[in-house]
Amino acid sequence: MVRVKAKLDRTDRINVILTRVFAATRTGGNPCPVVPVADGLTFREMKRLATRFGLDTAFVLKARSKTSALRIRYFVPDHEMGISGHATVAAVTIAVRTKRLKPGRVRIETRSGAFDVESAGGPGHMLVTLEQNPPVFDQIVPPETVARVLNVSRDDICRAEGPVQAVSVSRAKLLVPLRDWKVLNRLEPDFEALWRLCDRLGVTGLYPFTRRTDKPNASAEARQFPLRAGFPEDAATGVAAAALGAYLANHDLAFRSGLHTFRIAQGYAMGAPSVIETIAECAGARVTRTAIRGAAIVVRHERVALA
Repeated sequence: MVRVKAKLDRTDRINVILTRVFAATRTGGNPCPVVPVADGLTFREMKRLATRFGLDTAFVLKARSKTSALRIRYFVPDHEMGISGHATVAAVTIAVRTKRLKPGRVRIETRSGAFDVESAGGPGHMLVTLEQNPPVFDQIVPPETVARVLNVSRDDICRAEGPVQAVSVSRAKLLVPLRDWKVLNRLEPDFEALWRLCDRLGVTGLYPFTRRTDKPNASAEARQFPLRAGFPEDAATGVAAAALGAYLANHDLAFRSGLHTFRIAQGYAMGAPSVIETIAECAGARVTRTAIRGAAIVVRHERVALA
């Protein structure tokens, strides 16, 4: 663990590093601005920056606990989040590149709790693994309820291959198995109805997915529709992909003992091809560990006005 005495330069501008995370192509991945030294920023300033970019934005701060290396706060335009998987990969990558962290295994603080993160590799390609929690398999939802908000037929939902179910490894997502990638790609949700359903179920988004994908080397393909984030869809969602990995370990592998890796394609319908590697480790007929793994690419540096 490395501690750095970093202090925000209280000028009218702040350094922001723009990244793309989990990119499957040169133009793919989920964009994520990172503020590498956010100590001293107010809630309002952080939210204003996230609104300016219209994206998940990560803010790196000094840890409060002696057992943690860093604290990270996560904002979307409409609110602060507890944790974001792709934004954590981006923030840790930038923290190592700017020497706030040394490569290796550390603990980070978030509003959703403390999580272990491991970074390995050089500046050109740093691989980051974010540990998540063992999954909570929660309520099951009738297919017709979700079909209405996604504007598909009930038959487009593959209930025979697994339920429509809320699963959480840090923030709950509603996982919806669909017939194939063609159904997935033509989804046009009723967003107001989708958000009301999220509110009723206590989930932070819908994650429709299919095992029948035409994307190479992918275990499944998914789309993420978040709850009132200020944008309608995410290109790559780590916490949802980790939940899906646990779901697949349950329904496809029947909790077969050992470490299982899945590759989740996402973002293709948005023109931002992404692949998230998820880990689900099973023992004693349950999932005992979940994690996501991937890389962040630095796109550019900016000096951004706070006001």
